[in-house]
Amino acid sequence: MPRLTLFALLFLIVFPSPAQTLATRDRPTYSRIKAHLDRIPSIDTHEHIQPFSEIPGRIRTERGIGVNLFSVWKNSYYAGVHKLTPWIDGQTFDSWWNAAQGDFENAKATSFYRYQLSAFRDLYGVDFETITAAQARELDRRIFENYKSAAWIRHVVTEKANVELMLFDPRIRFDFEPPYDFAVLALRVNPLLLAFHPDETPDPLHSPYVFARSRGLRMGSLDDYLAVLDRLFQEASRTGIVCLKYSGAYRRTLHFDRVGSAEAAAVFGRPRQELSAHQIKAFEDFVFWKLCELAAKHDLPFQVHTGHGRLQGSNPMLLLDVIEANPKTKFVLFHGGFPWVGETGAIAMRNIRNVWIDSVWLPTISYTMGKRALHEWLELLPSDKILWGGDAALVEGLYGAAIYMRECLAEVLAEKVEDGQLREQDALRIGRQILRENALSLFPGMRKKLWKSATR
Repeated sequence: MPRLTLFALLFLIVFPSPAQTLATRDRPTYSRIKAHLDRIPSIDTHEHIQPFSEIPGRIRTERGIGVNLFSVWKNSYYAGVHKLTPWIDGQTFDSWWNAAQGDFENAKATSFYRYQLSAFRDLYGVDFETITAAQARELDRRIFENYKSAAWIRHVVTEKANVELMLFDPRIRFDFEPPYDFAVLALRVNPLLLAFHPDETPDPLHSPYVFARSRGLRMGSLDDYLAVLDRLFQEASRTGIVCLKYSGAYRRTLHFDRVGSAEAAAVFGRPRQELSAHQIKAFEDFVFWKLCELAAKHDLPFQVHTGHGRLQGSNPMLLLDVIEANPKTKFVLFHGGFPWVGETGAIAMRNIRNVWIDSVWLPTISYTMGKRALHEWLELLPSDKILWGGDAALVEGLYGAAIYMRECLAEVLAEKVEDGQLREQDALRIGRQILRENALSLFPGMRKKLWKSATR
């Protein structure tokens, strides 16, 4: 009997079962889970799809001013890492394509390239990997035509990508009107940290000084300013803002010292040239801590950009003091803290009551890292603590990010089912949580805007 057992073991090693030889995506478990995820009208927790009149990427082409194939690549994250031949104002598409078609050769394996391919394939019926000059010219024409109407935005977001609602991070910071009926607003608080002097926030759309004047509020002292912030958050919450967003890690460290009000008051009202770098940081640090308090007071979850962008100083571990000192503030750590996805999981596990992880952008930075992160986080955290978002400027990018996330999540869940770590019924439930239910629980104000009646 032992010899037979040994023989059987050797046979399985040399001749593995069909399930063992199939890649995850070729297995029935993946197909069932992926089909389930595709049917879920998702809640996208972070987008930059501007009002139609402000859509980025409009350039002067042979057809007039509009969005074209160059615009789609230029306004994706691809262009931040890879070569992209510039567009010369008014040139023909053929002249640009003749120079640019070789730009993609060294990007073939990168996620910033590959996540866009599904948009070209599914929205335009084009395989960009094998695209010809004639196909590229026709693709360019169709993109230009699509962006003549806002209907294209709605079609791609709500129908093709199956996103029911998206959280929108507007350029107009204190305008509380969403640009689309499927958009819900976040309030970007970056300008508030810099408001020690009116010259620091000269744009009236971003300035708390302008906001204060429009409401008849004083701004003569630090105490006045804190009262203005409280009023701003009151109005934001009342008018449908569901969260705060801070992306200052592109500019400065995420380490925020606990600064006393006297030190901050000594900075308020003074122009930058009279202040040291230490004094300016102290004021920003003081305001950030106050924003955390106000976020808790007004029940506004606080989304914080961590990781990739400006790496130095963006490790989410730098936020631990603030997180642990503000247990009533709901912190959402963006981008999974890439590349510190393990550290981000540890932070959330240690502060399970008030920290959520948002995988926004992560699979499109690195699909493999996205899989690794989801595997680890699901082993560390309750499944209601993970969110997703697309983080795109144009709808082709949003679509690609949505497809990439569904594929990534389906692979992770299928692997856990086949490894015996999850029952399939639980995997399906977890997938719905991450794509939809967790966001609706964390941002309950979104529920009143749900419009796909079958899923209310």
